[in-house]
Amino acid sequence: MGARAALLHAITNPTHWDALILISANPGIESAAERSARAASDTGLAQRIIRDGVPAFLEFWQQTPIIRSQQHIRADWRGSMQQYRLQHTAAGLAASVEQFGQAACPNLWPQLNKLQCPILLISGEHDLKYCTIAERMQRALPQAQWIKIPDAGHMPHLEAPEATATAIRRFVHQL
Repeated sequence: MGARAALLHAITNPTHWDALILISANPGIESAAERSARAASDTGLAQRIIRDGVPAFLEFWQQTPIIRSQQHIRADWRGSMQQYRLQHTAAGLAASVEQFGQAACPNLWPQLNKLQCPILLISGEHDLKYCTIAERMQRALPQAQWIKIPDAGHMPHLEAPEATATAIRRFVHQL
């Protein structure tokens, strides 16, 4: 969600940004039918969170394919993340899914051309969906670089922190 928030802010306020680093970003759902299906899915997920509670939701959610790669995060970091996640409220998580999930956010694909600053796109090589999205974003953004982090999934900054930090340092050095 951080990349989604940054991308939305950068497109809305392009002059406020000198550069942009986006990890596992998605500019949005383009199809009205897919957006509607995702909204229905998100509503069901929000209801499930409220009904079953945070621990049960986390157990389910952490086994989804896109999140399962987080099992490769250092154990001490993963433990801290889990403690933090368990502090969430069911109402807060449900609201997050419904109000800031993919279906609730605007489709930013047609507005990518507003971004003129240097951009670094990062995705983990095992996150095939987001690699495809990053590759497409790179084609739409001629000033963008795309780095695919080896042996990482959806959270390469935590799954492969050294490789991700190296890519970021190189990008910042080029600025």
